[in-house]
Amino acid sequence: MDQEVCDSSSSRRLDVYRVTDANLSERRPLLILETTTNRWQRFLDLPGLGILCSLFSGVCFASCSLMFKLIPSMNPLEIATCMSVIQTSIFSSVIIQTREPLCGAPAERRVLLVRAVSGVLACNLSFYSLRFIPLADVTIILSSTPVFVNIFACMFLKEPCGWFHVATVITTMTGIFLITKPSFIFGKIQKNCEVDNIIIGSILAFGSCLAISVIMIAVRKLRSTNYATINLTFSILLIIVNSAILIITGDWSFPSCGKEGLLLSLMGVLVTFGQFFQTAALKLEEAGLISISRTFDIVIAFIFQVTLLDEEILWTSVLGAVLICSGVGLLGWKKWKG
Repeated sequence: MDQEVCDSSSSRRLDVYRVTDANLSERRPLLILETTTNRWQRFLDLPGLGILCSLFSGVCFASCSLMFKLIPSMNPLEIATCMSVIQTSIFSSVIIQTREPLCGAPAERRVLLVRAVSGVLACNLSFYSLRFIPLADVTIILSSTPVFVNIFACMFLKEPCGWFHVATVITTMTGIFLITKPSFIFGKIQKNCEVDNIIIGSILAFGSCLAISVIMIAVRKLRSTNYATINLTFSILLIIVNSAILIITGDWSFPSCGKEGLLLSLMGVLVTFGQFFQTAALKLEEAGLISISRTFDIVIAFIFQVTLLDEEILWTSVLGAVLICSGVGLLGWKKWKG
């Protein structure tokens, strides 16, 4: 009898790591484990592990943006393509091991395509925005994603939307407006950056933010498609689209094997780990708490900008960061409590 109870308990623990159509994609691990141990289970039950994974994810993404800033001579599309080649190799090995269908669940392939197209737009727009405005400003604008995810959920998923959501959008948009620093209000307050560059960079970052919001909505719909399949589809599409654009425009050039090659390799690995930690965080912790903890990315970006990039931080960026963090934090707190 005791043996049957033990076998039943072990079977339930193993079911957590098996991929079935009934499981949600965000609850699946990146790799399928054949056996689990009590030590591993105790590790998963550690308090605050989800928050820690979210912080690690923020460090990975911020470090990737920093390395992009350190390669100013390369075309952003080329950098994204080289980074995606590394991701493709990693996620391909995962799919081979897990034996997942390459094209995802048949009923979800249209949504999978929407997620891949939105991912290509988000990646390219965010990289181009880093060419125009400082690292911290891009990070601040991208951190407002949870607010717009909530608005899109109200529009497309018919989720309830009240005055609280409208207030968070107004607060967030005010923060983005301060980061944009329109000259007709603030004048020219930054010596080393043209006003037109600030506006263009802010628009590109905001476009990336909206694309990421669409990604989040699409992922909610991908209930039967494995996480590795989702990211592999995005990586392959990005390689195809960016390579075609680079060949047509004649901007394609192979990176050197020195500093550029090393930074590109690190970027590909960091983005992969960042996505892994982000998925683990959402699996282990409430989405509201994860939204609040992701505002820590802004602190990391400010540190990188001052210590490594020697870029000036303006009071408008700090005030905009406070407003955006307030909007995201209040929204995350409401979801956590609700």
